[in-house]
Amino acid sequence: MSPNIYAVRATAGQEQVIARLLYQEALSREKKKENRSERVYSILYTTGLKGYVLVEADNPGIVEDLIRNVPKTKGLLLRKRGDIGSAGSISIDELEKILTPKPAVQEVSRGDLVELISGPFKKEKARVARIDKDKDEITVELIEAAVPIPITVKGDDIKIIRRESEEEEE
Repeated sequence: MSPNIYAVRATAGQEQVIARLLYQEALSREKKKENRSERVYSILYTTGLKGYVLVEADNPGIVEDLIRNVPKTKGLLLRKRGDIGSAGSISIDELEKILTPKPAVQEVSRGDLVELISGPFKKEKARVARIDKDKDEITVELIEAAVPIPITVKGDDIKIIRRESEEEEE
């Protein structure tokens, strides 16, 4: 039987703690040689997947047993409530889509209103003037400056407040 990847529902913000506890529990079971034919192969948490820890195992029953005594877990993600047989496994292709980071510049359009979230102009509001997708950089102009000053920042250094398309609708 080939292993599958299962999603364990977890308390948001506690994914790392839960992953460690699951790992320790899996190691403990491995040392005791409980159910040698059925194994947990890997445990993964990522900041891109809030409220879930991924467990690679031979079947959903192993994962259920593993999480039974781990606090802050809320069970397996099931397709049909109460039916462990409906625990959906996640394909590597689906995982790749979830885990591959999208550059922030792909989300931004020229004219969008943004807030700078780091650097010397932190908490300043600005309008997007130019986008360089290759370098993951955005040139913005501070709104409250007397003279528009172009500032180039990394895509991760901004938070979109309002899209230009939303302003046109108003």
